[in-house]
Amino acid sequence: MTSTPKSVVISYDIGCQWHKNLSKRIEQYGSELAPSIKPDKVIVLFLKFHLPAHISDCQEEFSFKLEPNVGATDGKVLEQGWAASNLIASSTKEMGPGSRHDTLDDHWGDNNWRKCVNMGTNSECPN
Repeated sequence: MTSTPKSVVISYDIGCQWHKNLSKRIEQYGSELAPSIKPDKVIVLFLKFHLPAHISDCQEEFSFKLEPNVGATDGKVLEQGWAASNLIASSTKEMGPGSRHDTLDDHWGDNNWRKCVNMGTNSECPN
């Protein structure tokens, strides 16, 4: 059984330009590689940090704050883990592809595990 989401949110700082040709790019993949979600169901938003660099029309159309069902996010969380991964670069740069993949997989698995363990403490609401 296949489950397709109703929509997909992509956070990209130049999304206002990038999304214009998304349908054409997807068509080039052919039916076997094309995603199961339709291009009109892809929602492109900007990180809050990048909004002021865009014209007001873009700021309104691509704002996390104005998009229903995305929650209160700045869209930057996905990038926060990269700083920690830079520390293992010196260890993995001389590894073969398999060892490098396993090491990075372990790193990100540990990162995700720590997020899950700390999820309760990070989501407490003050009284």
